[in-house]
Amino acid sequence: MTTVYGIPVSPFVRKVLFVLEHYSVEHQLEPVIPFDLPADFHKLSPLGKIPAYQDDEVTLADSSIICAYLDDRHGGSAQPSVYPQGRVNRARAQWFEEVGDTKLVELLGGGIFLERVVKPKFMNEPTDHGVVEETINVSLPPVLDYLETQVTESGFLFGEDIMLADVSLAGPFVNAMYAQYQVDAERWPKLAGYIQRVLATPALQIRMAAEKAIMAG
Repeated sequence: MTTVYGIPVSPFVRKVLFVLEHYSVEHQLEPVIPFDLPADFHKLSPLGKIPAYQDDEVTLADSSIICAYLDDRHGGSAQPSVYPQGRVNRARAQWFEEVGDTKLVELLGGGIFLERVVKPKFMNEPTDHGVVEETINVSLPPVLDYLETQVTESGFLFGEDIMLADVSLAGPFVNAMYAQYQVDAERWPKLAGYIQRVLATPALQIRMAAEKAIMAG
């Protein structure tokens, strides 16, 4: 059985589950909490990060590597690829995936979601409101300014079909939304509209529905 180790509210796990569901790959999710790892988890993920992945061929860690493997193995099916065609667009897709996985997870995940949700709800620690304010008012706006220049007023990053790059870029905003933060639609109208289009797709609606139980605590 194809198995993903992690929790669905993680932007990284969300990416992998999106690809599995896109290609209709039967799978199971084994809950692993990042700050409470099982003793033997490093055998699956040497860096101690979620998700880890196993199937009948491989054991992998790192969401981008897992997603690329899944596309190589299951792409070419009835569903279109989760990556755009052409080397330039594929390189751009990998870039946006990196932006989501690094800078957005750092700011939206670490600076907002961790402080407002994870620490008080799951770790019994107080929110550092200074970190939240610095993130929202200082660190995050330049990144949103950049993304405002990259998205369009309709569709997704590479046309009318949602792809992995869209899930990678919008995923951290889902976590920020759980922490009562949303992009200012007056200051960043194209980005706010783009995020709402991604979140309104059936693929993301399925993911967010599966996350409700966790967020309900």
